Amino acid sequence: MKKYLTFFIVFFLVSTPFTQLSQASRVPYWFKEGTYIKYAVKMPEHPGKHEVNVFPVWPPLLPKDAYAKIKEAYEGTSGLVKMDNNSIVPLLVRGDSYLTFEILDVTNKTALVKVTLEMNNVSASPEEILPRLILSKILILNLSDTTYYEEDGTPIGSPMFFIDLTNPPMKGEHLLSQAFMKKYHLRGDNIVVTNVSFAWMEDKTLHTHYRDFLPPYIYIEGRSKYLVYDLNTGSRVETITQMIYDIDTGILITTLFCDAAPELVSLGVIDSSPLDRVNSRKLERLIEKGKDDREWWAQGFNLYDTNVKFPETSSSKTPSTGMRHFFATSLALLVLTAFLNWRWRRR
Repeated sequence: MKKYLTFFIVFFLVSTPFTQLSQASRVPYWFKEGTYIKYAVKMPEHPGKHEVNVFPVWPPLLPKDAYAKIKEAYEGTSGLVKMDNNSIVPLLVRGDSYLTFEILDVTNKTALVKVTLEMNNVSASPEEILPRLILSKILILNLSDTTYYEEDGTPIGSPMFFIDLTNPPMKGEHLLSQAFMKKYHLRGDNIVVTNVSFAWMEDKTLHTHYRDFLPPYIYIEGRSKYLVYDLNTGSRVETITQMIYDIDTGILITTLFCDAAPELVSLGVIDSSPLDRVNSRKLERLIEKGKDDREWWAQGFNLYDTNVKFPETSSSKTPSTGMRHFFATSLALLVLTAFLNWRWRRR
């Protein structure tokens, strides 16, 4: 009787946290109307000749106003080049770029998220430079499955700027839905999650424009074997999407490669992996000094500004937050279970 009572207590302790998590809201505490999160890839004041970011865009997905501007700049005045909807158009960006997420409205079922990509000093052709180009859309986020949908019901994919900590992505899940890809003639292999890890830069402080972050981090990677970027020739490319998240809030800290991030793709940006040249220079100096064994500079779209209040942290103390407490409690319960199993086997 004592044996079964002990087993019941352990089972209750182990299962209770998961039950509470499954009943909790699928959006975090900071997800509310008025929240904004802004990321940046910065350029030096005097960039080098090769310090340029390439943002390939898929014309059918571009916002209408941006489509017209890019088409005019791409075709120029010669009339020799025409922009069609069957191949990507590469945008060369020599200035700063900003990616902003704004939560406009939240109900019990959905939220409206405004996604804006601002690029500065943009070339669509050698003939013309656009001083500033903005791609912006308002996306509908279903809160029950944490998935973006278009107005006609076509699913897009899960958000890139945060993850549900109670239900993080799993291997095999689609980053972009097949229905969305088919609708916009994005031919290619399934774009799915291939790796979820807590070991990325596990001993290093991560620097961003906004603040420093401490490990552990949540690393999410998605891949596809190929994506056709020119329907006329069949030219294709492998896609890699890598994102790093804060373990306390679930907020995206930085991107690495971001070839097929749902919000960027919804704006028409595909196969883009911009590099923060300011942070890259800082990282080079860090490596030269031999300090890269304990700190690192984020080099993709990294956190630049937000009104989200992060848990208090310091460089010498790991924050005591709900998510860390959950992992610690789960580990303790697993140890307790293993010990009791060992005791029972000895009897």
